Amino acid sequence: MKILFIFYISQSPKNLINLFCIFSYNIKKLVNMLKIIEFIKKYYPFIFFVAIIFLTLFLFQTCSTLERERANWEAQQAQNEQNVHAITDSIVVEFNKKLKAWEFSKDNYVVQKLSDLEQYNKDLANQLKKVKGDVLAAIKTQVEADLGNVTASNKLTMLDANYYGLRFNTKYNDLGLDQELSGMSKFYVYPDNENRTWYIKPDSTVIDTNKVSIRVTYGFKEFDNKYQVFALSQSPKVALTDLTGGYFIDKQIVPLKKPKKWGVGPYAGFGLNTAANGNDPRFGWSIGFAVTYDILQW
Repeated sequence: MKILFIFYISQSPKNLINLFCIFSYNIKKLVNMLKIIEFIKKYYPFIFFVAIIFLTLFLFQTCSTLERERANWEAQQAQNEQNVHAITDSIVVEFNKKLKAWEFSKDNYVVQKLSDLEQYNKDLANQLKKVKGDVLAAIKTQVEADLGNVTASNKLTMLDANYYGLRFNTKYNDLGLDQELSGMSKFYVYPDNENRTWYIKPDSTVIDTNKVSIRVTYGFKEFDNKYQVFALSQSPKVALTDLTGGYFIDKQIVPLKKPKKWGVGPYAGFGLNTAANGNDPRFGWSIGFAVTYDILQW
């Protein structure tokens, strides 16, 4: 060290100043480090306690985040499977004995928002985008009613000379379907004296009443861990050839959760403090771990 010191002096007085500055800086760092060590020695139980609390909170937060991400991933996977099934699923028809009705059901689409529906059913998504307001859910159907094997009454009416009308009327009703159809078919009748027959010339058919009332109940349900759209009809003559449902998560109303009053965890605040034995009451800042109950929340 002496040789080195002489070397610096022999080289330049400026190097000696640099060496002194470096030495002073290191001394200050050493003093600060010793102060930190003394502080740690003096308050190590408290520092250890605080470190344990923050480490515990960090671990809880990490576990909670991982659990939440895993739950979101599982929900997304289930949602994708649900929508893939909805594309290929066909309408299932069953007779519900309790309701005495035919139940039509099919897997429906469950997406986060309306724009996500485009990758599964673009036509329905484009149609719903033109609806005024926010679409919460949608059901698209095609309903058919087969009114065959219905008997109509006929009544012959004379409208004019050689001019007649055949009035027909039919009514059908059950618990899910009402239908009324009436009208008149007009025609001319001319005698053929030479051949001793009658010549009939058709004119036209006028339908003056054609009413159909179809009662169908629609909704969404959860069945076998899948979400389905369903329709109920109490008429054996009603059939659904298309049943497509869309459910949009972001537009659903989330019920407000009741705020929790009790809590457990670290705290920091200003208030009345005492010594460990309960003596020496004083106001001041404090930090610790406690069980709390909130009287007022805002």
